[in-house]
Amino acid sequence: MINQRQQHPSSNEDVLKILLQAQDEEGHRLSSEEVKDNVLGMLVAGHETLTSALTSLCLLLAQHPEVLQAARAEQEQLGLTQPLTQESLKQMTYLEQVLKEVLRMAPPVVRSGSRKVLESCEFGGYLIPQGWDAFYQIQETHEDQNVYAQAQRFDPERFAPERAKNKQKVFSYIPFGGGIRECLGKEFARLEMKVFAALLIREYQWELLPGQNLERVVLPFSRPHDGLKVKFWRRESGSIIFRF
Repeated sequence: MINQRQQHPSSNEDVLKILLQAQDEEGHRLSSEEVKDNVLGMLVAGHETLTSALTSLCLLLAQHPEVLQAARAEQEQLGLTQPLTQESLKQMTYLEQVLKEVLRMAPPVVRSGSRKVLESCEFGGYLIPQGWDAFYQIQETHEDQNVYAQAQRFDPERFAPERAKNKQKVFSYIPFGGGIRECLGKEFARLEMKVFAALLIREYQWELLPGQNLERVVLPFSRPHDGLKVKFWRRESGSIIFRF
């Protein structure tokens, strides 16, 4: 497709066209390999991570019906009948806590991230030279007992305003990374998750199908070993089976 577009430019205003036309200060354009790498990066970052997070949402809520019940009670209390808006989404404070806890317990990207050491410094009695790469662990950070008591417990209340565990220590909550290199799509991903979750909780019931291995596989992205087999049914309606 890249070769076709290079030979026959399209009038479509899409990401591929932007990448093919991009130039640096000296007028150099990206090579075909660089264009391909950028496109694959966008597909992975914009699709695989989101589906991983939504799969974890369905799994954890199915395993914790009391949390699902509380989230559904909030939806019913709000009594929203019109299409969702930014204002109505802001009212879903408990759902926001649920989503934060899902991303804490099962961040889509489990492996470490890295930052370049700009200036030599000392940490824990060790000299960290300028130019080295320093790696941080997302999952291990989210399981820090100094921040999250009973870290293995699914507890959305830990993100309630009066507790706000993620704000008690800098960079203790990093499903999207942190600092100036934080994920560019963070807010869009959070918006997609919240819209999906609100509609799912409001309109559907679901249960996990038996005989599947739910052991978590973390590479390349977090997911259950067998995927996730779920029976959905619209509330007060028929059922349908999905596999994530």
